[in-house]
Amino acid sequence: MILFNLLTLNGQHAREATNLLLLEHLATDVFVDDAIANYRLNADGTVGTEPLYRVIFLTKALLCRHIEDLLSKAFPDNDFRVYTTAVPHVNDAEAERIRGLRLA
Repeated sequence: MILFNLLTLNGQHAREATNLLLLEHLATDVFVDDAIANYRLNADGTVGTEPLYRVIFLTKALLCRHIEDLLSKAFPDNDFRVYTTAVPHVNDAEAERIRGLRLA
């Protein structure tokens, strides 16, 4: 299992991606952090901020590439940033829910 982090500057895309993931049975629960501050170094050397939306969910590692491809097709103009983390253990009930997700 993996913890999938999907980052975007577009709040509407975060919400639409959440719906897509659930309707395609690629996640059982999806969490969205709305408008967290994204600090970055500007070209002029100053520090700037912009709102960033983070979509987080557990899924099967085998679905990772399928999810990325699906998001690329559904949102061709969005440059999502994707980070995943291996999850070596979850409780039995959650593991059973994740096992039931659709295979790619």
